[in-house]
Amino acid sequence: MYEILYRFYKRPYLSLLLLSLILSIPLYLNAQSSRLDSLNQALVISKGLDRVDVQIELARTNYFIDANLALENINGALNEAIEQDDKYRIIKSNRLKGQILRKLERLEDAINIYESTYSSAKSIIGVNPKIDEEIINILNSLGLAYTLVANYDKALDLHFQALVLKEKNSDIVTISDTYGNIGLVYFKLKNYDKSLEYYKKSLAAKMTVQDNYYLDRLYINMGLCYVHLKEFDKALETINNGFNVCGKHCSDEILMEGNLSIGIANYWLNNLAKAFKYLNEALIIAKKTDNKRFQVESLVYLSRVQLVEGKYSEAEAFLGECEKIATEIGYNQLLMDTYREYSKLYTMSEDFQNASLYQNKYITLKDSLIGEELVKNIARTQTQFEERENIKTIALKEEALSRQRMLNLAIGTIAFLAALLVFVLYQSNKVKRRVNAKLSDANAIIAEQNKQLQAHSNILQAEVNKATADLLVANQSLDKVNKELDNFIYKTSHDIRGPLASLKGMCNVALIDVKDDLALDYLRKLDVTATKLNRILTRLLIINQINNATLNPEPLDMDGIVDDIIRMETRKGLPAGFTFKREIQRNMSVRSDDPLIRIILENLIDNAVQFYNDSDRIQPFALIKIFTDSTNLNIHVIDNGVGISSVQPDRIFQMFTRASEKSGTGGLGLYLIKQSANRMGGDVGLRLTKHGETEFYVTLPLEIPAELLEKKEDNKLIPPVKV
Repeated sequence: MYEILYRFYKRPYLSLLLLSLILSIPLYLNAQSSRLDSLNQALVISKGLDRVDVQIELARTNYFIDANLALENINGALNEAIEQDDKYRIIKSNRLKGQILRKLERLEDAINIYESTYSSAKSIIGVNPKIDEEIINILNSLGLAYTLVANYDKALDLHFQALVLKEKNSDIVTISDTYGNIGLVYFKLKNYDKSLEYYKKSLAAKMTVQDNYYLDRLYINMGLCYVHLKEFDKALETINNGFNVCGKHCSDEILMEGNLSIGIANYWLNNLAKAFKYLNEALIIAKKTDNKRFQVESLVYLSRVQLVEGKYSEAEAFLGECEKIATEIGYNQLLMDTYREYSKLYTMSEDFQNASLYQNKYITLKDSLIGEELVKNIARTQTQFEERENIKTIALKEEALSRQRMLNLAIGTIAFLAALLVFVLYQSNKVKRRVNAKLSDANAIIAEQNKQLQAHSNILQAEVNKATADLLVANQSLDKVNKELDNFIYKTSHDIRGPLASLKGMCNVALIDVKDDLALDYLRKLDVTATKLNRILTRLLIINQINNATLNPEPLDMDGIVDDIIRMETRKGLPAGFTFKREIQRNMSVRSDDPLIRIILENLIDNAVQFYNDSDRIQPFALIKIFTDSTNLNIHVIDNGVGISSVQPDRIFQMFTRASEKSGTGGLGLYLIKQSANRMGGDVGLRLTKHGETEFYVTLPLEIPAELLEKKEDNKLIPPVKV
């Protein structure tokens, strides 16, 4: 009896793989060689998770060529996956490693790998569908491994767990595989009716989705069930169906399993010559493919044929080889069959001492494998599964009854609503007639009220027109006052700057001529005050010019503008250790007003320099970030200065608001920034970075809106005047 193996290659590629194997073995080998070369080349240049995936593919490719090399590949993939802490690939690599160990007949190692992987992964079932699929495959593989070492209760429990998970995913293809694996366990337990039941379920599932994967092997397994149920004609027919699936292109595995099955059938039909022929052919293929388990299966039945023919020495030779291989690979069921045949051999040859020895070995091993505890565990597992099936059936029936009750309720409700609708329509018709009579009376009243409303509407419209005219006059008056105020600021600033220049000049002369220290101190303070006043007057003039200047959009060189401003700040003098950093996007496409952009950047950068942190433990800096997004030009200036904590962020952009006593512009710098940004349709704001630094940001449109380009008085922005 032969297990349905887990599909080593993913199903989307399975048909291509089988087709290439069937059509041309040489072409397949050449393709595999080319694939190995490509994968080995990819392995040299790949890193991280890509390297893990390449090693997994190498292991898959080498699985059918060189299992030991495949084991090296999968160990490399596992180590890389652990290093990358990728749970999915760790589980996948362990699952493939266990399957390779099974192919190498290292069953105990495979079981240990499966057990440890499932134990660590079962807590995350339901988190990732890909991981769930691998866990289900591990359950199947672990169940098969336990079947091979005759630990049938564990095998059955694991396959039922896998079946429950697969039914949740409604994956009919893999459900059919699990049915086949459950059938294998029952076959090993010699419950051939139950085994055949699950094999038929597997066949029905395959027919539903037209899945031919290992269909030939499934027919052969069913044929063996019929053999043990003494339905020999049906057994041979079913086995031949398996051969018909693969036709002339059957693999060595299928030929080996089919010949063994036909040999067993002929043994039970007492066609010993045919039985020996097919069993010997199966043994030859098993040795050719180095399949230890099938060597033992074939040798056991060959010894039985020899026993029936009375050839005791030949039977003993076959059994000796059986015992050696079964002990070596740990296939307890086959070893138990070998002990039983030894006991029969020595009984028939009247060597009762050895017969008793092997009978005791057989009983001891059987009791350890198929004891009372095993029977209880299998019964409990089967009962739990059947109980779940019964609960599901009851739930489906309850659901059907519930739907029927809901349908009946819906029909009754519809009938009641229909009757109610008829009654309502009748009553509605009566009410409608009464309402129509009242509506005709109401129409006359409404017409009269409409006349009154129209009269009131005319009065309100007249009042609105009067209020609109008053508002227009007020707006014109306000506009006139604003213009006069701008003119006043402009003229006053110019008028004051003349005497201020004279005062500044006299201070400079006096500083040269006067020798008295006290007088010099006063003169210096007077000079500083005059300089501050000059800056304030200059900024007042700029406010006037911002409000009245005509905008001139042009392509901007943001790097050049920043360079000019940094040079100007450097000439004015920078604090000790002060550094400028910049992050300016390359190849920006921006059209805006150059003078206004310069005002914004000059004041932002000057503000960062002016309010620097003079602590010896801090190196002051200003970071200038300029970049665009899909619609805006973004200007950010970040500094680690003294910060702005005493003034609310929404007030610092108002005129004459001073954020610190260090301010030398009378609280106009940030106001200039806001006015310039607003003039171009933008906005300005302030926030703290996550490191506690001060960040001013200005957002401007990439193109100045057309409505803001309307011409005002022909004033041009002028640079600050130095006295």
